[in-house]
Amino acid sequence: MSSGRRHATRFYGAVVFGVLAASAAILLRTRPYEAGPSRTEVHEREGASWCGVGLESIAGEGCFAPSKSPERSTALLVYLHGRYSAESASEERDRQARVARLGTARGHAVLALRGKQGQCTDPRFAAWWCWPSTETRAPDGPAFVARWSVAVREAERRSHPARRVLLGFSNGGYFAALIASRALAPFDAVAVAHAGPVDPMVPVGARPPMLLVDADDDPSGPEMSRLDSALTREGWPHVVVVREGGHALPDWDVAMALAFFDRVRTEPMPLTPPLAARTTRNASASTESSRSNVPQASATSAPALTEPESVLKEAP
Repeated sequence: MSSGRRHATRFYGAVVFGVLAASAAILLRTRPYEAGPSRTEVHEREGASWCGVGLESIAGEGCFAPSKSPERSTALLVYLHGRYSAESASEERDRQARVARLGTARGHAVLALRGKQGQCTDPRFAAWWCWPSTETRAPDGPAFVARWSVAVREAERRSHPARRVLLGFSNGGYFAALIASRALAPFDAVAVAHAGPVDPMVPVGARPPMLLVDADDDPSGPEMSRLDSALTREGWPHVVVVREGGHALPDWDVAMALAFFDRVRTEPMPLTPPLAARTTRNASASTESSRSNVPQASATSAPALTEPESVLKEAP
């Protein structure tokens, strides 16, 4: 082969190689990136997995349900769950869904928030989701409330509520009492269901009207009586309702909280007539009410929890 032909072959070979290399680079740039899910996508999936039926995962790790009557002036109902494990997550989603169903039907937007694993002081419950519920955990309260800020802002952006109210059940009820007594976040009214006080139960700010929901076979009954006594001692306006049954959050309890939130919006305390004529006692600074003379109402739509009493609240 002549020298000229060898040079030509090398030249055209180099051109072909360059074209192939350029084509490969273009294909690599334009091919869809087949990577795993982003951190945002993982967060959204995890958030959706703990939201009950009728609620959607929103920014800030909240589960949100808009009011079914958007033309009405609504409140944002913030719901705090009781302590639960991964094995009982479906039960919590059911409670959450019922709170949302009843709340949105009454014109409220509902925001369900989740506690934190590792917050329980008992190592047996290290993997459970729970809230600060003891004196030793009370200093963690402000950080928990700060975590809500994104979810609360997003829920209020969507619902434009005129008021903000709080419902806490069991472990979440202890935290609701802590929030109210330490003024960790502003609420126009608070409902504590089947829980108790986080001592010292001395208000440091405003005293929003409070509803205490109890049951005659609830192991948290003595703690609810202690909370009732503390509020009475402090002159904190509150109402106590008692039903038959045990430690659960049936529709009756949620309905009482919703009725209470609606009434205290326009009525002074003590409520007259009582919240539920045969199931309620009003409490004020001047009257110490007695549990023994309170008639009960039966509760339906929710089974009692099968958790041991020690699960309801840990010792400080």
